[in-house]
Amino acid sequence: MTTALLLSATLGAGLWLIVTATPLGRARTDLALRLRSMTAQGRTELEAASRRSGPRVFKSPLLEQVLRPILDDIGGQVGRVLVRFGIASGNVEQRLALVWPGVAPSQFYGQKLASGLLFLALFPLMNAFSINPFGPWPVWIWLGGFVLGFAMPDWMLQGRLEKRRTAVLMELPTALDLLAIAGSAGMSPEQALVEVSRQMGGTLGIGLQEVVREAGLGTATHAEGLRALAEREGVSELVSVADVWQSALEQGLPLGQAMLSLAETVRDKKRAHLLAEGGKSTVRMLFPVATFIFPVFLVVLLYPAGAELLGLGR
Repeated sequence: MTTALLLSATLGAGLWLIVTATPLGRARTDLALRLRSMTAQGRTELEAASRRSGPRVFKSPLLEQVLRPILDDIGGQVGRVLVRFGIASGNVEQRLALVWPGVAPSQFYGQKLASGLLFLALFPLMNAFSINPFGPWPVWIWLGGFVLGFAMPDWMLQGRLEKRRTAVLMELPTALDLLAIAGSAGMSPEQALVEVSRQMGGTLGIGLQEVVREAGLGTATHAEGLRALAEREGVSELVSVADVWQSALEQGLPLGQAMLSLAETVRDKKRAHLLAEGGKSTVRMLFPVATFIFPVFLVVLLYPAGAELLGLGR
């Protein structure tokens, strides 16, 4: 009887998954939602709503409906507790929007908690399966694993932010050169910015396209958009670009020469950044060299001398 019930439940679940995967079993798209997505304001509102709701966590609709609300609720509670005690900052949503678009803060904190619990459960499982080369894993190592797993998403987020800032800094001299060329060709500051946003790619190009888009919709001016872009990316040179661009617009100053001077300053900082990264790479190479290369080098160097001194080669 039990086998028949399990078989019936399995077949029923499989049939339900097949039906929901076919076009006949899917829910139809709302016509009002489709019409709303055809307008600029509607697209902006829908994108903001999707960022707040976050992407799907589970591929299965059933798991998404059952487990996703629990994960979001627990993550929201954890986030509020961390903010209240001053452990977490309040700009998590803005940082997530840059490097993990669509991930809500509640989902991020839920992932932190899930990662911490996973690392916490790792050591009891190793004790249960007798995987303890140094003896049973004590409780304080369990707690250390939880702290490590809980902090790992923060490290990943910070690493992505640093990588994004580096990419913006590397792309900024090219954008300034293009602005200088456009200004020297007789374009107004607005036309120069629009043209550069069309020609640029990468992280900075997408940001400039967003600035031009917001200015076209009337939600912010070009100068306000550039300053907002500088605040989001955390690159101080973009603030100087916004100031120079605003001065050229209001006072009629030549845009080309100012952008060329600023591009030279940014290139100097870019070279300094590359030299600093090269120094860090030298330090990072010490561990593999000392662990894998230096012992082999000592063996190859000292073995012939030791064999000669001990008379092993005779």
